[in-house]
Order: sequence, then C-alpha cells, then structure tokens
Amino acid sequence: ESLIKRNDTLVSILKKMGVSSDNITTLINSENSHLLSKIKIGEKISVTTNEENIVFSLDYIKDFKTGVKAELIKDIYKIKSYELDIEKVKVYKTVRIEESLYSEGLKAKIPDSVLMDLVYIYGWDIDFTHDIRPGDSYSLIYEEVLVNGLKKQNGDILIAEFINQGRKHIAIRYELQSGKSEYFSPDGKNVKKAFLRSPVKFSYISSRYDLKRKHPILHKIRAHTGVDYVAQRSSPVRATGDGTVVFSSRKGGYGNVVEIKHSEDYSTRYAHLNRFRAKIKVGGKVKQSETIGYVGRTGTATGDHLHYEFRVNGKHTNPVTVKLPNAKPIHENDKDSYGLHAKKIIADLKKYQNLSF
Repeated sequence: ESLIKRNDTLVSILKKMGVSSDNITTLINSENSHLLSKIKIGEKISVTTNEENIVFSLDYIKDFKTGVKAELIKDIYKIKSYELDIEKVKVYKTVRIEESLYSEGLKAKIPDSVLMDLVYIYGWDIDFTHDIRPGDSYSLIYEEVLVNGLKKQNGDILIAEFINQGRKHIAIRYELQSGKSEYFSPDGKNVKKAFLRSPVKFSYISSRYDLKRKHPILHKIRAHTGVDYVAQRSSPVRATGDGTVVFSSRKGGYGNVVEIKHSEDYSTRYAHLNRFRAKIKVGGKVKQSETIGYVGRTGTATGDHLHYEFRVNGKHTNPVTVKLPNAKPIHENDKDSYGLHAKKIIADLKKYQNLSF
C-alpha cells in the first residue's frame, strides 16, 4: 500500500514497482480504466503482483469507505468502483475534572479529536485556560463510524453537557434544512456567539492543561485593560469576531498590534505579535476565527504571550467575563423539528447518565 504523492500517476507508480509496460498497457486499455485516471494526492493505492510481477489486483482507496478495484480475471482486468457498508454507533462518556479536562478525557478513552471538538463547541462560553475548576464535569454522546464492523473514524458529538462552576451548558448538534449542521442550546439558541471567548486556541495554550500548574498556563488579568494568554511563539492568533482591520502596525510598548472594529459598539486589540499575517491590512475585512497574526514578545514583554483587549463603546472591558452577543438562533422553519430532536437526544443523555451512577 503506498500513499499517492505530487506528480504521481498510475503509470509512474506501477513502473516504480517493476510492472512491465505491456502489463500497464493492458490495465489502462481495460474497460472502465477511466475510473483510475484521476488519482489524487494523499489517497492510497494497494497493488498485489504475482511471481512474474504482473498486477493481480489493484485497490485505489479514495477514503475509508469508497474506492476503485481492478482484478485480473482470465487475462482481462475487471474494474469497478465500490462503496463499503457504513454503520454509525453512539458512544456515551462522562468525565469529572479534577486536574485536566484533556488528560482525564483521554483516561476515559475519549479520542483526542472528540475532545478538541468539545473545546471548540464550548469555546464561545467557556475560556478553557481560565474558567475550569476541580469538580467541573462533562457528559457527551458522540458517534463512531464503523466500516464492515471495524472502527474507521471518530464521528461528531451529537450532544454534550458541560457543568462549569455549577452552571450547566448543553449543546445539541442539528442538521438545518440547508444541509449544514450547527450546535444549539435546548431552547434553540446558537452556541456560537458573535465573538469567540479566546483569541488563541486551547490546543496552542496547552493541550494538557493542568489545574495545579498556575504558571505559565493560566493567564494574568491586568486591571481592566485586557488578558494575557501565554502560548508558544508563532501560535496563530485569531480574530474573535467578524470585522474591519483599523490598525496593523507597531505601537510603543504594545509592540506589533492589530485592532479590529466589529461594530459601532465593539472593538478588539491583539498586542505583542511576533508578526502579522501577510494579508492583514488596514481597511481589510476579517472573519471570526481567521488568523490575523502570531504570538510573540514585541514591545514591552518579558515572554511570548498575547495581550488581548475587548472594548465596548471604546472602554476597556474584561474579555473573560463580558457578556457576548449571540449568533443566529434556530430558524422558525426548523423550530418544531428541532424541538422534537432536542427532547429525544436529551432523554438519551439522561438515560445514559442514570445508568452510569
């Protein structure tokens, strides 16, 4: 089995394997050989040859469930595309946090990718470098994708419940009429907000965040001027909301600074950047989560960190505690079907929670 690289073709791959030109010609002149003509970088090809180095069978694996198979039957290659049987199974997990959301999640055998999805879903409400306390807990139902009975992929989180400092946050995945899926609260509010809670991804601050380790992972809050996020140099810094760049230059002790105006009321500032992203220019539009620069220590800074300010009506506001405006709630057309879906999936979660105690 080999990975398809840049400039690879079916012919070049088979030649490298020592397959004769005559055999390659027979294969590419076979019926349906067009199915093998557009192989893509990153996908896989598995080839079986006999003692004479003649291709006995070839499997072009497009992804974990689809591909194209060529088999030699009486000197002719039968070529056809295939799709394997997929089954999605629900997995329930519950975790109590004593030291680390991440390490205790892994101990509970929750896959890394699912934990990062969990952090993403709650990233609008919870700042994972600041808000987590021992005794917080989370429960979730997520899918695993099985192909022919074997686990091939971690699927999506269907519902999650996070209890943070006594407050319960529930997020439910729902497919809208547009075909796009989003997460909503039980009463249909979008879990996304107009602003992200943190400008640096949790994984860049510390994917193994430890509550007992106070420094350098926990940021320090300076009196109403903003928050410092300690992260590795060159970690991407993201715009916490859609807006227009109004400043992108050096500014005294702040070093390299980007300022974004989001509306008449809201603006954000990102300071001590190592460098700006090339496309970030004054007057340019940015989208929420778009990288605007990279963590550094320019200006008056003793170590690599991001200084982040959130301003409401020009006044410094604590970005950790400020109430953030919401993204769009569930549409009227989806309301009834979402209500039924939410009721059912919450009941599923409660059933699992009761079984686990």
